[in-house]
Amino acid sequence: MERLWHLTLVATGRGTIFRTEEGLRCAVRTLAETAGARMLLFSIVDDHVHVVVCCDRKQAGRIARSISLALRPTTDVPIRRGTDVRSIESRSHLQSLVRYHLTQLPHHGVSADPALWTGSCFQDLIGARRVGVLGLSLHTFLPRFRIEEAMAVVGLPTAPLVPAADRLVRALGAARLVAAAGAALAVGPSLAGRGSPLVTARAAASQLAATAGISTIDLADAMGTRLRNVQRGTQAEVEDGVLLAVRLRMALEQAVEEARSKAPRRVPESSGLTTSGS
Repeated sequence: MERLWHLTLVATGRGTIFRTEEGLRCAVRTLAETAGARMLLFSIVDDHVHVVVCCDRKQAGRIARSISLALRPTTDVPIRRGTDVRSIESRSHLQSLVRYHLTQLPHHGVSADPALWTGSCFQDLIGARRVGVLGLSLHTFLPRFRIEEAMAVVGLPTAPLVPAADRLVRALGAARLVAAAGAALAVGPSLAGRGSPLVTARAAASQLAATAGISTIDLADAMGTRLRNVQRGTQAEVEDGVLLAVRLRMALEQAVEEARSKAPRRVPESSGLTTSGS
């Protein structure tokens, strides 16, 4: 019988599993490829990985092994054999796990912003990343879940996140646009290369730059590529959802900058999720 499972993979010796941004982005894409269709939450901290999946018990074990094997070639320290597999007993249990996943950084004393941390599913929950890592909708299991509540948990205002308009994209500039495209597709940080996700990220940046009025020269310089490659990118086929994710990523970065400039970064202890019923 299918149910929800909380999987925890731990590094050998509790070392840092992924020490670089590139490694973290590769890990997110690996999670999408191995378990994305069954996943509704995940978090990668320094020395462990949490994943919440929906399946039967045998599948949970297979998914855990698949994740461990798929991540193994890219980790900076090995993942310990054997995965902790625990059943999620109730809606309130899942509700508590939403907050748990979104507050892993401050919980473990990692000095990075929980709203922008690559190893957090927060960006996927709000649509600011599009890699297929959360194949299951949290709303299916928590019908009262609201994105604004998740934003409060990571210390952001609860107003809806509005995708960056052309004016903001232009104001932030080519370098920020390129960085946002990479983050939204979990590639890079450098967008050099021939892989399909990299090509899509470059094309998305090219099309948004053209729409926003950022010059081809500036974008080519930011991407470290030739003008003709930028021009080719404007003609490529890019899903609307990818373009939206890049705009949302830029809006998220702006929201984080504004929120952190007004107060020291912290995750409010009082920001609980109120997504379930009795």
